[in-house]
Amino acid sequence: MFTGIAEEIGKVTKFNLVNGKADIEISCKKVLEDLKNGDSIMTDGVCLTVTDFSSISFKASMMEESLKVTKFDKSILGKKVNLERALKLGARLDGHLVQGHVDGIGRIISINNNILRIKTKDEISKYIVKKGSICIDGISLTVSYENGDIFEVSLIPETLQRTNLSYRKINDLVNLETDIVARCLEKLFRREERMDRNFLLENGFF
Repeated sequence: MFTGIAEEIGKVTKFNLVNGKADIEISCKKVLEDLKNGDSIMTDGVCLTVTDFSSISFKASMMEESLKVTKFDKSILGKKVNLERALKLGARLDGHLVQGHVDGIGRIISINNNILRIKTKDEISKYIVKKGSICIDGISLTVSYENGDIFEVSLIPETLQRTNLSYRKINDLVNLETDIVARCLEKLFRREERMDRNFLLENGFF
């Protein structure tokens, strides 16, 4: 699990696509502290498992399913990416609970006064609500507006300074992860049990 609070910005130095799998290397510094093989690092919203590392970079692999649902392709080579190590038990949760499991991508359709307007697919937008949480390229943000398949987030100066969102342009693609709580609630509502107060109490929602 992650918080959606980036620790640093890294740079993709290698991206080799072979037989539907991608081997990726990212130059960085802070997230290498106390690192070991098998650790998880969220990279622009994607949870990657470290396969090797040095004093200046780490390596990971991306499977076909991850490549299908994310913006990652050969164009990511040389790009800056947001990095965050997995959340430690007992640490403060300053953002929101993020899995690093991208639901899909969105496209930036406007940027105005540090407000990003993003268009995405209906199967993603149905989980996006005003004042709810959304993870964009690994960054925990609050939805300020939503209507159909379009939503907006406002970027404060701290976010712009510490993340790669300051480099975003119109038509850029971004990785999106919706709130896991919303997805769990949807599944519960699909069940045949009547969703009354007693049912919610039994399932820990009060």
